[in-house]
Amino acid sequence: MSMQTGRSGEDGRSGVLLGLDSVATRSGWLLTALCLAYVLTAVCLRPERYLRLSIQYFGTFLSVLPVLLVVGLGLAALILGGARPIEFMVHMLKERGPGAARVVLLFFLGITAFTAFRITIPEIVPYYADPKLAEIDLSLHGIDPWVWTHSIVSEPASMLVFEAYMSWWFMQWFGVVLFVAFWNDPARRLRYLWAFALTMLVCGTVLAITLSSTGPIFYERFYGDDRFAGVLAALMADPHALPVRFAANYLLDAHESGRSQLGTGITAMPSMHVAIATLNAFFLGGFGRRWAVAGWCFAALILFGSVYTGWHYAVDGYLSILVVSMLWYLTGRFVLPQRKREITGIGLPMPEPVSR
Repeated sequence: MSMQTGRSGEDGRSGVLLGLDSVATRSGWLLTALCLAYVLTAVCLRPERYLRLSIQYFGTFLSVLPVLLVVGLGLAALILGGARPIEFMVHMLKERGPGAARVVLLFFLGITAFTAFRITIPEIVPYYADPKLAEIDLSLHGIDPWVWTHSIVSEPASMLVFEAYMSWWFMQWFGVVLFVAFWNDPARRLRYLWAFALTMLVCGTVLAITLSSTGPIFYERFYGDDRFAGVLAALMADPHALPVRFAANYLLDAHESGRSQLGTGITAMPSMHVAIATLNAFFLGGFGRRWAVAGWCFAALILFGSVYTGWHYAVDGYLSILVVSMLWYLTGRFVLPQRKREITGIGLPMPEPVSR
């Protein structure tokens, strides 16, 4: 290659990078507008509920976020910072701090709106879909899926399922969002954030309202039918299921009292646990085969756990996987023009700051 050709190639790449900045900025503002419209809708629907929830979430963010930030940046600095980890952390905060703060702020506003919508679901569409969902499950599998899950995993191995579903999932959810907030690849960062926002909107709100349901764990309470008494008995007999029983009582007490509390709202279809795990599996797959295997194995465990714990019908997870797969494809195709997508591979598998 001649020197002139090389220079031309570098100039062309620089032009694409500048174009990427412009397109990413416009796409980012459009995403921000979508998130704010979602929040505004929740505020207008139940302003007192949103205000009460925002105070609770603010306290949680204020106590948890600094810990996650220090741990996350500290690990990144130890791995990537070489002999100057402190300097690495300071540089990362300077380069990505303002952008990451905007992501975290939108996440705070959005998760508050998401919870407000969840609590409001039975007020908009009373729970109705569970009998049909249970019958579809039975038709597809020839048996209620929870029976199969409990036949192959029992105590003490059940501890892994409960830990993954009730603890590890939350760590992955918040960890990936924080990772993306500091990530230095604008194209793939925007793609994930678009897919995440649409997942919360489509799966967590629109479909949850349209297919208003409670899940097997609440079936008897809302429908007066003991069809799922077996899974409840299994959960009562398993000491590792205590977090599930506690969470179920917490959600039911909040529902019956009409209180708006952190993380409340009863809804089953589709499964947000499976939706987020699937989205993160797609995302992690972009970093290589090992990350892909880890991401999809975890997503499969969460799908299994969603049925094992009694929170969901199997079809709740199947629909989540289908919808998130479509959203991931569409965001990859339309968030940025093809010319800009050609250089999305320049990002690194860790949120490394831009070079000096």
